[in-house]
Amino acid sequence: MSKKYYFDDQFGLDVCAVTQDGRLNEYLAEPASQGAVIGNIYKGRVAKVLNGMQAAFVDCGLERHCYVSVADLTEDRRKYDGEELDIPVALNLREGDEIMVQITKAPIGNKGAKASTNLSFVGKYLIYLPNSSFIGVSRKIGDEELRRNMIFAAKRELKEGEGAIMRTAAPFAVKGVKVDEANYYRKVYAGVKEKFAAARVGDLIYSDSRLYVRVLRDTMFMPGDEVFAGNAALGRSIAPHIPPYVKVTVHDEHTDLMYESGITAQFLKSLEPRAELENGAYLVIEQTEALTVIDVNTGKFTGEDSLEQTVYCTNVLAAREIARQVHLRNLGGQFVVDFIDMNDPAHREKIVAELERALRQDGVRCKVLPMSAFGLVEFTRKRMGVAASSIMLKDCGACRHSGKVRTHLSILTEIRAKLLELLSKGATTVCADMNTDVCASLTADENIRDNIAALYPQARVYLVPHRTFAEDEVRLRAITSPVVTLPEGNILLY
Repeated sequence: MSKKYYFDDQFGLDVCAVTQDGRLNEYLAEPASQGAVIGNIYKGRVAKVLNGMQAAFVDCGLERHCYVSVADLTEDRRKYDGEELDIPVALNLREGDEIMVQITKAPIGNKGAKASTNLSFVGKYLIYLPNSSFIGVSRKIGDEELRRNMIFAAKRELKEGEGAIMRTAAPFAVKGVKVDEANYYRKVYAGVKEKFAAARVGDLIYSDSRLYVRVLRDTMFMPGDEVFAGNAALGRSIAPHIPPYVKVTVHDEHTDLMYESGITAQFLKSLEPRAELENGAYLVIEQTEALTVIDVNTGKFTGEDSLEQTVYCTNVLAAREIARQVHLRNLGGQFVVDFIDMNDPAHREKIVAELERALRQDGVRCKVLPMSAFGLVEFTRKRMGVAASSIMLKDCGACRHSGKVRTHLSILTEIRAKLLELLSKGATTVCADMNTDVCASLTADENIRDNIAALYPQARVYLVPHRTFAEDEVRLRAITSPVVTLPEGNILLY
């Protein structure tokens, strides 16, 4: 089925969304100035060596020290088929050593980032490994003879001590393109080594491309797919990365692409613990520090057949929706699913198989265990990158951090979209009532103010702060009267 890809840069925030049949399947967001942490290369200093664990903590200039383990040096290679590696058994690091490390797993909660001393540079057709001789092929390439030929060809082109992994798109590129890509990353690595020599401990010496480049680089477009850009400048930037058979539409920047397309509403819904199923049943998804618990409930669905068939149909839909939700929310780690109890052993096996099948489409490494006697299914999933919820949610201070509330950035994004919607419909004066702290954040954000003022220079936007409003409580109204009467304490945004 065809997909729609949406790209926007909202006052310093890069956003990408993917929908299929109108349903949001993926939502990615990160500050454009910082980019993704994963893939960044830093000059670090070994702070502590854990000999008993063959691991070390490295000061990379981040909030917490990075964790480097001998077990992680070849971890990413194990998901590819290729020549056997000599698995390292020791890190050979001492406290005070200055080393080059690459982030492989973003920090989360109280845990620092994971890092590796084996570097990799991701291209569209291959992953270049400058200090590893491993040559591998993506397991998504099923033709055995083709795989062997690709490994043989890679051996001839790579230099001694180098390695590479052929990505899923590699068979669709001519040899010269792949050689050019390898040569490009050779030059990039040479530049990284030069920067490392002159850098100080904690300096960032390499970072990957912006979000839209990475997404387009990793996407295998199909006929019928469509791409939407939030503004003309972004449309020009993404055009070179898109094949000619894919339609590209540039959105009128006088309104917000994500808000107008209904993506914002779907994403905000994904931040809630409850996820609805199409038959009236629902999931409850609760995250803890140790694992994620998912409960399946029949809700309003009563079915028309026997109880066993009703429960089985609900569990099938739940298995598919669970796979979609963990991908959309970018959840990782260990999961426990409490499916609705079924008596038929065949149904229990089919539900586990359906969950495995749905998770496999995700493209992320997962492992599913058989259903227990209590109707519980455990599975693991590797988290890819940083979840957008980490930007859009924060700990709730009112309940002593036991819950989550929206961040000011998330609220400001929605306020901007709603303001643009009102102004695009002809409003010349808008009054916005909001929480005092959110109002202070909005007035301090020059990017939002300048963006709206540039699009609607003749309009006027007044902010009215309220101490009694919740942070996510916002009321906007267009003022059509020729005489404008506003409460005291209002602030003119522009």
